[in-house]
Amino acid sequence: MSKQGHPRHHPLNGQECIQVHDHDVLSGRGVNIAQHPGNERFRALVNTRHDESYCESFTTREKRALAQEIIDHIQSLDPPGRFLKRNGKSHSNRGLAGPWEELSPKDVLKKTCQALRDCNRSDRSGYAAAVKVPEDVKQNTEERLKSGMSLKEYAAAAVARENPSPIPSAAAIPAAG
Repeated sequence: MSKQGHPRHHPLNGQECIQVHDHDVLSGRGVNIAQHPGNERFRALVNTRHDESYCESFTTREKRALAQEIIDHIQSLDPPGRFLKRNGKSHSNRGLAGPWEELSPKDVLKKTCQALRDCNRSDRSGYAAAVKVPEDVKQNTEERLKSGMSLKEYAAAAVARENPSPIPSAAAIPAAG
């Protein structure tokens, strides 16, 4: 928004310019992207879901449930975090200058699943090791650990919450006899 309260538009295509804030997760390479607070928070959240058996024993649905939990956390912040990529031909720009556009929900899930795979690979033992963990990530992790469940059990429970099995009606239960 401009100082007058009007949305800022990109001069070339008329789209509203997205102003990056600290909760946003930015796609791209380089120090400015890697050290952006939203990216550090994202890596810290991913790192709290490290499990040696992740790649081999978690189902696709469990992996997606963990990814969705990370996405939901980012989007529940105030202001809500967004997953952004550079818009148009400016992909080669350095720093945080835009223009930016939001990733599709499918691409956000794909990015988060890839980050979980990277975190859980044996050759990536230092993933997010140098990142200072934000307080909201610490609280999120403590709440999960209070459940007493392993990460696999926690992921399976998340899948069950997403897809509760229907309770059979009395008519569907065979009569004894």
